[in-house]
Amino acid sequence: MISGPRPASIGLRLRQATMQWGEATYIRLYRRLNGRWVNKWSGGAPVILITTTGRRSGEPRTVALGHGRADDGLVVAGTNGGLESIPGWVWNLRSDPRCLVEAGADRFSALAEFLEGERYATRWARLVADYPVYEKARGILPRPIPLVLLNPTEG
Repeated sequence: MISGPRPASIGLRLRQATMQWGEATYIRLYRRLNGRWVNKWSGGAPVILITTTGRRSGEPRTVALGHGRADDGLVVAGTNGGLESIPGWVWNLRSDPRCLVEAGADRFSALAEFLEGERYATRWARLVADYPVYEKARGILPRPIPLVLLNPTEG
């Protein structure tokens, strides 16, 4: 009998590796073009890059995220592309709320604030009104979707 990983786990690892390779390629392209021509997701949401500090590794971790605008910052949702798991960047920001945001050629430091209650409901409604794809994600995910306000800081 041959031992080794089950086919389902091989498929999952292949999917994760492909997603990581695709995201790394997208991030390089975004930076090279300063966000031009690669600044919108298929659902229409504009894209930013955020760099967090890995909660276990302490290393910088950059991800591309769709976002909505708010009067006091940018709003990002932890949909994880429709996957059941909460995205790593959410855990990283819970551990250390400081991050670097890249919006096209603009770069700034921000402090993450996890929204709850009425503020969550208000920001979620605005995000969904602007980009209905987020409501679709909520309909398929069996977990709450974290909603984070990225407040620009000085320095």
